[in-house]
Amino acid sequence: MFNNCKRLTQSMIQYRCINFLPRCINRGIIPYRVKPRGTMNSAERKLEDINARLKHGEGWIGYRYHKTSDGQQAPSRFLYYSFYHGCKQKFVRTKTNSPERAYRELLAARKQVEDGSRLPSEVSKLRYENLKSILMDHYREHAPDSLYTRRTEDGGTEQTFLGADKLDRFFKRCPITEITALKLQEFIKWRRREGDSGPTIRRQLGKLRTAFNCAKALDLVTDNHIPTFVLPADSKPRKGFLDLDGFETLRDAMPENLRPATVFLYYTGCRTGAAKKITWEMVSKDCNEIELPGEIVKNDDPLTLPLVGPLKEIAVTLRTLRKSFPQPTDRVFDFTNFRWEWDRVCAKLGFGVFDKESKTYSGLIPHDFRRSAARNLIKAGLDRRTAMKITGHKTEHIFERYNIKTTTDVQEALIKAGTFKKSATVVPIAETSATL
Repeated sequence: MFNNCKRLTQSMIQYRCINFLPRCINRGIIPYRVKPRGTMNSAERKLEDINARLKHGEGWIGYRYHKTSDGQQAPSRFLYYSFYHGCKQKFVRTKTNSPERAYRELLAARKQVEDGSRLPSEVSKLRYENLKSILMDHYREHAPDSLYTRRTEDGGTEQTFLGADKLDRFFKRCPITEITALKLQEFIKWRRREGDSGPTIRRQLGKLRTAFNCAKALDLVTDNHIPTFVLPADSKPRKGFLDLDGFETLRDAMPENLRPATVFLYYTGCRTGAAKKITWEMVSKDCNEIELPGEIVKNDDPLTLPLVGPLKEIAVTLRTLRKSFPQPTDRVFDFTNFRWEWDRVCAKLGFGVFDKESKTYSGLIPHDFRRSAARNLIKAGLDRRTAMKITGHKTEHIFERYNIKTTTDVQEALIKAGTFKKSATVVPIAETSATL
């Protein structure tokens, strides 16, 4: 009776082996013994005992075999384990020849997968190109303005983002498990040797960090696979702004066709890119308001700007232009050669310097009008929230970078503090008699 049960158990084990064997042979794995136990060596018997511990469907452990030059079957250097989860086979090399250790790794891997994590072997299959593809999909859906079209070497076109060529050259075909903090420091040193500034390198690595975060949102990587990004220091806030007297001088020196755009940028603090996208369908019929939709505003918040006060001259100009019946999709402001004329006028007035040898300009730039607008709105007595609404700033931290304080502002504040007197009137608190 006992011998019959023993033979039955052995036949069941042998059937289980044969049942799984075709799938394993396709991968080159021999998970169970295929020869009598008496002919096994000690290592094969240990492997047999470990596989006997695994329940049906829990997985198997074995070597991967390959053909040598003389046609013989040679085992792999290390053990492999494999198991199924969600009708999908997981197949991992253990880097060990100890069946007991491979068994523990198999159980840990099963628990890791059941908890919703990905195996290190699966993450190691992802490369930099996969991260870039994920980032491109993110930009197409959420930030299309971050992409531009460039020509390829074969004469075609492709969409890409700023700094992609630098990342492509350094991280080409690099597994994401090899993108470590040390690798990022090597990238920073390489870009510095190539002449890139710290803020430029910071923006390039910022794109890579965004790609890792997008991959994490898709459950392709975990926090353990995202390296620590120690980025170069950002540039110090610019201090460029223009007071009212200087602006009027600049406005009068600009060509007549560019003056409406110059006035609009100075008093509203609108970004140049958004002002270029303003069309006639955004202008009210009486030309007294301009409605900026969220699509052209960086912070995605729509804004209605009344053309009142110093913007009245723009309203008059728009009424004159509207008599020519422009199309609804036509641009409102003329920006023809705006930057070239800006550099020429600013260099002439002493607001900047134009180097004829290198043909480069340094000095006041159109974006400094945003600092001028933030400063002027606060000095005019507007509360911070209203000023931030007009300039399009979402956080007070960034707004403070634009709201520049000068020595004159500090001097005026100290004078006001010195002339301030506390009220001498004292109003005592009325006493109430306690009722017993």
